[in-house]
Amino acid sequence: MKNKLDMIERIIKSKNVSEYEIYSTESRIYETEFLKTRVGSERQVNDFDYFIRILNQIDGGTGIGIVKGNQLEENKIEETVDDCIKLSQINEDSKYILPSPQSYPKIQPSSKDVLDNPLKVITDLSEMIKSKISNLEKTQSTFGRLRLHIDDIYLLNSSGLDLASTKSYFYLEFAIKAEREKKLSEFWDVEYISRLSDLDLINRIEQWSEYALANLNAKEPISNKKATVIFSPGLLKDAFAPVIGFHSSGKAYHDNQSFFKESQEIADSKLSILDNGLLDGGLKTNPWDGEGNPHQKIKMIDKGIFINRLFDQKYAILENRKSTGNGIRTPSGTIENTISNLEIEAGDTSLKEMISNINEGYLIEKCSWLNPDKYSGSFGTEIRNGYYIKNGKLDTAIKGGNLSGNVLEMIKNCVFISKERKFSGNSYLPYIAFSNLDISS
Repeated sequence: MKNKLDMIERIIKSKNVSEYEIYSTESRIYETEFLKTRVGSERQVNDFDYFIRILNQIDGGTGIGIVKGNQLEENKIEETVDDCIKLSQINEDSKYILPSPQSYPKIQPSSKDVLDNPLKVITDLSEMIKSKISNLEKTQSTFGRLRLHIDDIYLLNSSGLDLASTKSYFYLEFAIKAEREKKLSEFWDVEYISRLSDLDLINRIEQWSEYALANLNAKEPISNKKATVIFSPGLLKDAFAPVIGFHSSGKAYHDNQSFFKESQEIADSKLSILDNGLLDGGLKTNPWDGEGNPHQKIKMIDKGIFINRLFDQKYAILENRKSTGNGIRTPSGTIENTISNLEIEAGDTSLKEMISNINEGYLIEKCSWLNPDKYSGSFGTEIRNGYYIKNGKLDTAIKGGNLSGNVLEMIKNCVFISKERKFSGNSYLPYIAFSNLDISS
């Protein structure tokens, strides 16, 4: 990799470019695909991509070109660099400078066991899955996919940055079918998990099987305009990450779009929310962000009070602040000012106790696509898996109907926060019960 980057940098310098950045990812992917209870296919893939950013300083601003490449022939690299130079000459943005070397936290976002023998890890996990799904008594697996990703990430720039890190994480996708008296139901789950220990495959498959069975007798929910609803950690991630990430960002503040004002109460006093780029087991955990600024552990909301905003390099410069390490690199190579890993502090009540304290309500595990408007916080989504809560106990399984609400109002109406927390993608969250949500049949 060092030789590849040196070649790209040499060609950039030969074009008399003085300010540049090269960000590259070399991925090793190990995948097993399951068809019912057998292994359908196994494959190993290597992938390599790089992004070049070139700066063109002009009066009052900076022209920025960004281009993606994956071919390493010198003539192809030259074409990519030439395109990037042209873009930097026609794109004008606010003043921007590349980060310089800094002090970085000593964290390792990958498992030594995984890196030492990835093929054995994926083989052992595949055998465990095959054994478990073959012995399911009341349900069947129809399709599944397990992937292990190992990414070698490099970042160097003309300001002296020369950074490298290795990340490992897993991708799970499975469908479990239940059938009874000509009635069919299927539970389909998709998840990214960073640590091997958090896969918890045996319990996870058993849970999928339970959801599939419950859906055989699931009914539409009872309508309620002021419902108490418990969100699972995965559903909570879908609701909170885009909205909290947006309103906490320096971008939203600079554009006068943030409803969060520092030192003001914006949420229930039971709620404390962090952006934790150093979270052990976090999907986005890394010593540095997509621009080369150190990741941090930042409490954004402390017992309902908004205390810290998140900045990338661009908006830190615009607001005369310091980057908090929240320049997150997107798949297209651009930088997004948002959260790294979302973490909510645990409450003092178990999930079982939460349910026992709700006379009438709902526990929702999954919805079709909870995609809130990041500015307004409003959402509406179809319920896929959940339970009606009656007299402090889980009652009828529910499916269908609509769940709607507003994230910015939900954070003010927390009824209970669980002790238990779970990883889901780039989040580590508890179960939370909210009041005044709208459930419709």
